[in-house]
Amino acid sequence: MDALEIAYRLRLLGKRQTDIAKELGISPQVVHRVIGGQITAHTVATHIALLLGSTPQALWPGRYVFKPRTSIAKTRNAMQEDRMT
Repeated sequence: MDALEIAYRLRLLGKRQTDIAKELGISPQVVHRVIGGQITAHTVATHIALLLGSTPQALWPGRYVFKPRTSIAKTRNAMQEDRMT
């Protein structure tokens, strides 16, 4: 779904981007940039997705992919092993 369709569906629900911004305590520009796919504010994207009965992953495919983080210790150990070989 592209930004125009997301904005259109929000308007059908009676939600303006400024309304969403006030609900979340953020600037309307942040909402606009999340809808447009320029930034990844997960809380904002989740709120918009819930309003539309969807998920961030469905609205912005590939943008909100879960990537588990590794611990610093594991990363350091892997780097040290690479240096030794």
